[in-house]
Amino acid sequence: GINAEYGKQWYQRRVREAVVSTQSTGICTEVQTSLKTLCTTRDKEVKAVRALEKTKCKEGSKKAEQVAADLAAKQSEVATKNAEILALMQQFHTQKLNDYKSVLSTYAQIQMLYHSRALEFYTRAFQDILDIRTDEYIEGVLNETTPMSLSQSVPQNMNTTGTPNQ
Repeated sequence: GINAEYGKQWYQRRVREAVVSTQSTGICTEVQTSLKTLCTTRDKEVKAVRALEKTKCKEGSKKAEQVAADLAAKQSEVATKNAEILALMQQFHTQKLNDYKSVLSTYAQIQMLYHSRALEFYTRAFQDILDIRTDEYIEGVLNETTPMSLSQSVPQNMNTTGTPNQ
């Protein structure tokens, strides 16, 4: 009926709200930003490697040492960014798992509530069925269907046709 349809819509809305309330989107944005930064840092590292190779080809040892130090700093920065991204990925997967757990537990809770109400209804119906008194029911049906003239006792000296017994 109408109440069942409303209840179904309410349960569906609760599940949708649980799904929408996930917090993974903030982490995704943070990972995207970190990845952009990492790409920029890696590009700088590659440029530093190329510069070091060029400087090694030339005979400037002081400049080569400076470029090597710059390269080491860039490599350290890349390693730091990689560690940050790994930490964010771990945080993302943890949050994603927690979101899934939240959504599924909400769904299970909603289903338990829905089915517990149905179980209450069926329990009441079962009890009502058990409370039906068969003898009283048959007696009531017979009283309703039997004409008054047949339900009155037939005199002992009369047969069912209405003539005296002989």
